Amino acid sequence: MQAIYVQRGDAINYTPAEAVAAGQVVVQNGLVGVARTPIAANALGSLAVVGLFKVAKANLEINGGAAIYWDADGDPVGGTAGTGCATTSAEGNTFMGFSTASAGASDAEVYMRLFGVSVSATIHNPVSAVIADPGDAGAIPVTESGHVALVTADAETRTLAAPTYAGQTLVLSLKTDGGDCVVAFNTTATATFDDAGDTLMLVAIENGENLEWAVVGNSGVTVA
Repeated sequence: MQAIYVQRGDAINYTPAEAVAAGQVVVQNGLVGVARTPIAANALGSLAVVGLFKVAKANLEINGGAAIYWDADGDPVGGTAGTGCATTSAEGNTFMGFSTASAGASDAEVYMRLFGVSVSATIHNPVSAVIADPGDAGAIPVTESGHVALVTADAETRTLAAPTYAGQTLVLSLKTDGGDCVVAFNTTATATFDDAGDTLMLVAIENGENLEWAVVGNSGVTVA
């Protein structure tokens, strides 16, 4: 027999070297748990690794369904700086789960579902994730994969910085045509959207030591 069933696994045993307060987030390598009750130093307790939680968050907007990471020294809204908080940034942080409701930048908490397993690889949002159009002369966020519905009121521009990670995918489309929209990317390239429905799909590739965008699909967009 290679495995024997022990329990459902909603919680795991945990013996801390230092006392842990109720509601404290505990990270063990890639596994994130929450202490539901206080645990004294060197005493056996338990951590919840599955469930719905309201978690202290950083000062940023979070969409429903977004991947959530724990920043161990992050600055929570309305809390003590450096004590840790939830964020949508994967870099240097530990994956926790997914938000179950949207939260505004000034909201102190985000509702999220703890994922419940150790995750060693970074989890990124699918292309279906909504990325807000930054408006005329704005910079399109490049934190995660997703799609951007561009809306123009006149001739406008956008900028697209270098990708965050290889394989990152963005879909840009012109939702409302109030004028052409020119998106600058890869330092010297531009993509011009001049009709509603024009769509461009980009994927991040490694070019030498750099990450850059490559065109995967194009419908009506002039790329130069």
